[in-house]
Amino acid sequence: MDYLKQDSKWEADQLKSYDVVRSIHKKPNYYFTNIQVKEDKEHYRIYRQKTPNGKKELFLELGASDQDGPFYVGNPMHSPTGKFLAYFTGPNLRETTTRVACAEKVKGLCEDKGHTADVIEGRPAFDITWSHDDRGFFYTQLGRPRGKQASSNASAYHGAPLYYHRLGTQQSQDQLISLPPEAEGWISSVDISSDGNWLMLSLRGDSTTSLWVAPMNQNSKGVPQKPSFRKLANMGEGNYSYIATHGSRLYFIVNESRPRSKVVAYDMNAPNDGLVDVAIARDGHEISSAYAIARNHILVKYIQGSVSTLAIYEMGTNKHVRDIKLPLGSVKNIWTRPDDGEVFFSHDSMLNPQTIYHYDFASNATSTISEAKLPGFDASAFEVRQVSVAGKNGASFPMFIAARKGIQLDGSHPTLISTVSISGTWYTPWFSNLGGAFMKHFRGIYVLTHVDYVPPGDSGADKKNGQHQFVQNIDNIKSASAYLAQHNYTKPALLTVHGANAEATAVAAAVNQAPNQFGCALIEKGIMDLSRLPRDDRDFTLQQPFGNPAKKDDFGLMLKYSPLQNIDDNRTYPAMLFITNTEPFHNVPWHSYKMVAQLQHKLPNNPRPLMLREMGDPDKDSFSGWRARRTAARADMLSFVATSLGLKQNA
Repeated sequence: MDYLKQDSKWEADQLKSYDVVRSIHKKPNYYFTNIQVKEDKEHYRIYRQKTPNGKKELFLELGASDQDGPFYVGNPMHSPTGKFLAYFTGPNLRETTTRVACAEKVKGLCEDKGHTADVIEGRPAFDITWSHDDRGFFYTQLGRPRGKQASSNASAYHGAPLYYHRLGTQQSQDQLISLPPEAEGWISSVDISSDGNWLMLSLRGDSTTSLWVAPMNQNSKGVPQKPSFRKLANMGEGNYSYIATHGSRLYFIVNESRPRSKVVAYDMNAPNDGLVDVAIARDGHEISSAYAIARNHILVKYIQGSVSTLAIYEMGTNKHVRDIKLPLGSVKNIWTRPDDGEVFFSHDSMLNPQTIYHYDFASNATSTISEAKLPGFDASAFEVRQVSVAGKNGASFPMFIAARKGIQLDGSHPTLISTVSISGTWYTPWFSNLGGAFMKHFRGIYVLTHVDYVPPGDSGADKKNGQHQFVQNIDNIKSASAYLAQHNYTKPALLTVHGANAEATAVAAAVNQAPNQFGCALIEKGIMDLSRLPRDDRDFTLQQPFGNPAKKDDFGLMLKYSPLQNIDDNRTYPAMLFITNTEPFHNVPWHSYKMVAQLQHKLPNNPRPLMLREMGDPDKDSFSGWRARRTAARADMLSFVATSLGLKQNA
């Protein structure tokens, strides 16, 4: 097993060795590309170039490997003209300093590739927002207002106060932005309209989110001392994300990345009309995000059947213009400008962790800018197909199957199922180091299945028979494994099922109910004794997938599928490896210990191993330490599968 572990460790480690493109921003003089350096989470290089495929010139390096100790790098933000780049760094998130770098010589401020004298001490609550004229930026900062301004404005701030910093001035001179007395809640986002005429704030209260706007006088120096804010709308517990301005209309996406999200418009010249729908979920699509492009168009990212799709609409008429063709996978990030027809987007799939595409609106052409290079993994030798699996309750859920091209469906292929339980727009197929190493190392099939998939518009609850959603998740795991065997991708003796957190609990429950459907199970940080879940309402995040044991109806149902209480000592179990660590949040380590002890006690003669693997204490301040532990755990998981199922390397 040692040689398998070493080979598996090398495979898993190799598939992590690639640079990640974090952003591409087009500005008047340059394209800026922010690259996260492989093997170092907090090491970034920002390059600039004259054309998308032109020669790269290093502009700024953040968090270099010679930095002593841990290092935190915030999200760099370019000014509208691209002359300035603001970023914040520090030893950790709580101790950061904001600086401004220059992309050209600016008289009285800085040299090209140099820094201005501006320094903002303290942690910003979220990204900064540049004013339209490049003169300065807005930022929020955790803490109380400073100095004389605090006494007269303190009532306006329940969270982080909002400041405006003008370039070339001291932090002590920053302007505290006053909010009206009726503005309740804390600031959750700050935006400047694409035409520079409006300052927009989203305020989040205990049970509602409100949207406020104030006019900006671009001819004045700085911003109004007391901006005249007015409330545009209340959104209950939802949220707003600003897209762009076209004429007198402000465009927003409501409930971004949530079910029933939509694109809406507000006409500043017709306030009585309120928010008017522009694009809504259609034909099984859910809206994930939206962006303004080509002066008067909106690019909408949809999720359809757990796959990303892109559609373009015309502002004003709301007419659907066209769709952008994409390979099967997930669009993670989109970078564009409201007045430009060039779009860059990052695309992930089960075969490649990142491909950067360039789309030109005028020619309707898509081209590849860059592709992550994975040593020893030839993605062109594999293919991904999407299938629909019928669940026990009649509802179908999507499953993605990655395998070598041209394989014979004869039931002879080792197969690894990873169960995913992230509802709605968040779930799309992505590259997995574990799955990639399994496919390459053992010539296996890798499968992603969405066990709690809920079609758009469906509540997800089976109200006809009172079935809990989590029971459906267990049934769907069994349905997925049955599908793969029935269609001759594999057979139970060669099938491994993997789940983490809540999905790990579902996997353990599925193995209890149908141990003959699996050859091996990998169970990461699951809760095994549901009767011992915390009963305090404050622990709702742990209770949410399963129920609250303090409630009689929930408790009775939870006992029926709680893994610890339902081990069947009259059946043979597959090989099982439980992975845990000593971090109590969300996984409660003793659950795995107790489950393995009970399995070994009740099944002393089980012919297949029932084992525990502890990852140790997570070092929160060391990414390299966490990465090394994670890689070692992945190697042990692959070695356990190979040994338990009798798999041969590159067979």
